[in-house]
Amino acid sequence: MQPDPRWQRPPVPPVTGWWFLVPLFTCGFATPLMVLIGGSRLRSRFHQICAAGYLALIFVLCGLASVRDDGAETGFLSGLYAFSYLTLWIGGTAHTAVLQTQVRNAFFRYATQQYPPGAGPAPHHPGLTYYPQTPPAWHQSLRVDPALAAAQWRAARREEARQLQSSQPALASELMIGRPDLPGRQYDDGGLIDVNHVPADLMMRHLSIERPLAEQIVAARELHNGFTAPEELVVFCDGLTPNKLELFRDRLIFIPR
Repeated sequence: MQPDPRWQRPPVPPVTGWWFLVPLFTCGFATPLMVLIGGSRLRSRFHQICAAGYLALIFVLCGLASVRDDGAETGFLSGLYAFSYLTLWIGGTAHTAVLQTQVRNAFFRYATQQYPPGAGPAPHHPGLTYYPQTPPAWHQSLRVDPALAAAQWRAARREEARQLQSSQPALASELMIGRPDLPGRQYDDGGLIDVNHVPADLMMRHLSIERPLAEQIVAARELHNGFTAPEELVVFCDGLTPNKLELFRDRLIFIPR
């Protein structure tokens, strides 16, 4: 069964343009957090180690601050404190700005990359769905038309439900395939209509046909104890032509009465 396009929407690029503001407005004390987030997104051990280094630098600053408070300040300690503080604040802000650009570039690089069959698992990137082989036709492009994707998915569901009705009729009956008129139905069969049981009002709605034709189909099925094939509708219903039948033939199913 094809994946439901409602759950396979094209991935949305991450919004990272604000990342550098976090260390900038926290005087660098949020630098370890932002560098860790960026390093995790990129799966980069180097940046994760840098995040640990920034955290260690915060502890160094706290230690130097306590020494200064004790009155033991020297020119060397004062210079070391200023250098560490600027490294945490200015260096951390610049580091985060570089990371936010790398994360966004990595998204577009991985999102548009094609992986041939047998190439092994694709590199992981948060928020993306990868296929080990060529993705389905409706998912070939990030600009896929959602209406077209949904229609193709419903067609695949109808084919699956039709095969289920043919191979396992008892299970199909339990799932109420082709019976949108029955209460409590949960299985989505893609819009199949059981011509031998569904009332005229629902035929009009789901098959997009006029009321006289829907009522004629109902009358003909009662007269002939149901239909077994789409062609019988053309034979027994004067208002239905072969060309018109083709418009909704794919949505018909014939469960014996």
